[in-house]
Amino acid sequence: PLMQRVLAGEKGVLSREKIQGFVETSGTQNTPKLIPITQSWSGQIRRAQLLWVLGLLKDFPSISQGDIVHIVSSATERRTATGLPIGANTGRMVDALPRGMRKRFVLSAVPEIDDPDIRHYVHLRLALQRSVRMFVTANPSTVALYARKLRDYQAFLAKDLVQGTLCEGPASSLSDATRQVLKPHLAKASMPMEWTLAGAFPISVIGCWTGGPAKWFVRQFPTLLGGDIPVRDVGITASEGYFAIPLSSEWDGGILWNQGEILEFQDDHGKMHWGWELEKDQEYSLIVSARNGLLRYAMRDRIRVTGFHAETPIISFVGKEGRFINAVGEKVTEEQLVLAIQELEQALIGFTAIIEWADIPRIHLGVEWAGVSSMSPVEFAHRFDLQLQRISVEYSSKRQSQRLNPPRVSFWSRGVYESFRSWKIKHGAPAAQVKDCIVAKEEEWQYLRRLSEDAEV
Repeated sequence: PLMQRVLAGEKGVLSREKIQGFVETSGTQNTPKLIPITQSWSGQIRRAQLLWVLGLLKDFPSISQGDIVHIVSSATERRTATGLPIGANTGRMVDALPRGMRKRFVLSAVPEIDDPDIRHYVHLRLALQRSVRMFVTANPSTVALYARKLRDYQAFLAKDLVQGTLCEGPASSLSDATRQVLKPHLAKASMPMEWTLAGAFPISVIGCWTGGPAKWFVRQFPTLLGGDIPVRDVGITASEGYFAIPLSSEWDGGILWNQGEILEFQDDHGKMHWGWELEKDQEYSLIVSARNGLLRYAMRDRIRVTGFHAETPIISFVGKEGRFINAVGEKVTEEQLVLAIQELEQALIGFTAIIEWADIPRIHLGVEWAGVSSMSPVEFAHRFDLQLQRISVEYSSKRQSQRLNPPRVSFWSRGVYESFRSWKIKHGAPAAQVKDCIVAKEEEWQYLRRLSEDAEV
């Protein structure tokens, strides 16, 4: 009811400040929510961003000598009935960066392109004619997607680069209006020596999420990108705010942003803690009170304290609460699933788990391979089972007591996760913030299965 009054244009409902617009959450848990933007709220996020940029320039000064590929969703994807913008926080944050940095954004001239294949092709075509020193986006799976597209489109891109055109492959379906907008930005360029992100660009650093389920994608980067490119976490951030700033690639997480909003941390016993009361190696749920009107807002984000800088906690993102496998009390988290998969195979595009209910339930795991599987579904299921038992005491206990059956594995056809990503975007998720579906809701699982011609055990 309060938000409806705000959307109708009523003033002074959530904040005495003027509401300038809204950012939309990614909808990981349920329907996306709208978070109000006020001047003081956006200002403290910008200060945290600038500290992140300064730390980045200190460790990677070469990025000031080249260009930047940024993949974010728009800060204005639609408007309220009263004309206020609604969009992605990633786009809003990018728009707030220093002008000198934004001038070097390779894709700033690209208008909105709905078709994902055309959009990816155009982005790569423009990037390949520039000296890109940094690739920044929220989700590491987006980096992985562009690495695969670079390989898939190489024959088309080679022709367009040499000719100085934008007409090959997916670009052949580009609208005349968009082609005219992009034409002044095209230049001839030589083909890269290698069709990998590391071989095609002099990238100094990749900025993306590295915590929670993102760890699995980051671990694949050396193989997938064709080289060992440093990765810097973009911060413990969400549509609701900026909570911790990674100032070193050596840290597992970022330093708590104490000059932002009021942050409370709830332990597993329900007790609330302030930032100075946090303990190393303990996990907490994040509760936010913010100057844009959020009051003791439960983020449902789980964080872990990994250390301290001076006396300030360093925290890392563990995962979303509620996204875990729990048929008989095993409570397998997304992070544990990621760790188990990491020990098995790196040549995967994605994987998703759900409970398969029966008299004795089990985990059903769907997997999309990047190439040809080196294992049968039966072998993969067996090895996954052993790894997960090693990682999760509770899962091992339930397996040993025969309260859980051995897991089942489906090998899904190529392109499942790319189609799933498009489906999520169509249903309101910001394109650059689509969360990887590690633990699925029933509707997500059914959609993934319909996409695939799977071979099951």
